[in-house]
Amino acid sequence: MPSIEERRARFRELHETANAFLMPNPYDVGTAQILSGLKFEALATTSAGHAFSLGYKDAEGFITREMAMLHAAEIVGATPLPVNGDLENGFGDSPDEVADTIEAAIEAGLAGCSIEDYSQNPEAPYYSLEHSVDRIRAAVETKNRIAPDFVLTARSEAPIANPDDLAEAIKRLQAFAEVGADCLYAPDLLRQEDITSVLGEIDKPLNLLAGRRHFNYTRKQLADMGVTRISIGAGLARVAYGAFVAASESIMDGGSFDVFGEAVGFKEFDSYLKGRKSGNLEG
Repeated sequence: MPSIEERRARFRELHETANAFLMPNPYDVGTAQILSGLKFEALATTSAGHAFSLGYKDAEGFITREMAMLHAAEIVGATPLPVNGDLENGFGDSPDEVADTIEAAIEAGLAGCSIEDYSQNPEAPYYSLEHSVDRIRAAVETKNRIAPDFVLTARSEAPIANPDDLAEAIKRLQAFAEVGADCLYAPDLLRQEDITSVLGEIDKPLNLLAGRRHFNYTRKQLADMGVTRISIGAGLARVAYGAFVAASESIMDGGSFDVFGEAVGFKEFDSYLKGRKSGNLEG
C-alpha cells in the first residue's frame, strides 16, 4: 500500500504532463474498490454522489466538514490510488474556514482537493473575485506549509453562456493561478472553442467535467487540446441510481424480472472487492 506521501507525489506527477488522465468519482467504499480494480490512475470524491448515498440533496448544506472528511478518509483507506476531495466551498465563507478545511483534508489523507467560488447562498450565489482569491490564497498558504505536494484545484463555478461569462471565468482562473492554485477548473466549460480559449489564457493544468449530458469528446480529443485532467463528478453515481430506478420500475410495472439477467455477477464483484483487509486494499 503506497504511503499518503507517495500518493501525493504521484498525484502531482500526473498533473505535470497534459495527457487528459482520468479521475473517476466513487461515492462509497465499494465503488472506490471497483474503480481501483479497473486500474485507474487516481480517484476523487463527489459531493453530490456522497449526498445522494445518504439521502440528501446536493449543495444545500446537509454535508458538514466532519461528514465529508470521514467519507474522504474511508475512500482513501479503500484504495492505493491518490484521492482528490470535492470539498465544495470549503465548508465556510471565510479564508480561515477554508484553511481549516485544507488542514482537515490533509489529515484525512487526500492527495488534493478542489475549492469552489459557489457560496451556497441563493441571494449571492458566487463570491466576489477579491474574496474568492483570498480564499484560494489561504488554501495555498495552508497546504504549502503542511503538505507541499498536496494538489489544490480552484474552481470557477458560474455558468458560461456567452463571451462575457467566458471572460469572467478566465479572469477568475488566472487570479487563482496567480496566488498559487495548482490546477484550475470551470465545470461549465463545454464548447471546444471555449475550452481552447481558456487553455490559451492559463498556465496551469485544466480539469474538465465529463460526467454530464452532451459531453461528446473522446479522451484523445481532450488530450490533443491540452487538457490535463478529466473528472466525472456525480456522473457514475447518477448512472448507478438511474439503473436502480429503471430496474425497480420494471419489476413494479411490468411484472418481469428479466432485468436481473443483465446485472453484474457476484464473482465479478468479488474480483474487485476480495483484496480488502482491515480497511485497506492490498497493493
